[in-house]
Amino acid sequence: MVRAVYERISCEFQFSFLITDVRNSVEKSGLLNLQKQLLSGIGAKEADISDLHVGATILQRLLRHKKVLLILDDVNHSSHLEYLAGNREWFGSGSRVLITTRNEHLLTGHGVERRLKVKELNDADSLQLFSRKAFKRDYPEEDFHGLSESVINYAKGLPLALEVLGSFLYGRDPSEWNSELRKLGRVCNLEIFDILKISYDGLDSEQKKI
Repeated sequence: MVRAVYERISCEFQFSFLITDVRNSVEKSGLLNLQKQLLSGIGAKEADISDLHVGATILQRLLRHKKVLLILDDVNHSSHLEYLAGNREWFGSGSRVLITTRNEHLLTGHGVERRLKVKELNDADSLQLFSRKAFKRDYPEEDFHGLSESVINYAKGLPLALEVLGSFLYGRDPSEWNSELRKLGRVCNLEIFDILKISYDGLDSEQKKI
């Protein structure tokens, strides 16, 4: 969803940045590396920084008179917003900062006023979206109806969950589906995104594009 928004409106801005899966990126390579990506994206000579506070100061100085689009996807810590998005004074007139998070308190703490809660899909739409990824059509194959319903019940209408699980299960036989569903069943739904990250990391590059 965030990529679709980015592709639709990025041409309206002087600088446009889309950082997907911020949480995982920080875990893997650190918050400083994301700052460096932003600095590199605007052609900053000071991109080789070693301190978050220095990086934040440089970003504010270079962007405060620019019309910027910044999309931060899956933020889970206040420091992500502090050092990547700062405050309104970081950006010039007409700029837009879009943040996706599962923790609404982060938005409150950062003073975000306008919020949109993404609605969960109903069962019919969930099945269609999942089937498009898992079977390349709008409905399950005959031997997979019950298994597909189990996935739908687990995903709780979350589009990302449905898409990643569909791509992960594509081309697998029923026994493999059962094995993966048992793994998911051993954790609570609050951990679904961690499980999905593990599943997604297990995809090869072509599967991730499906």
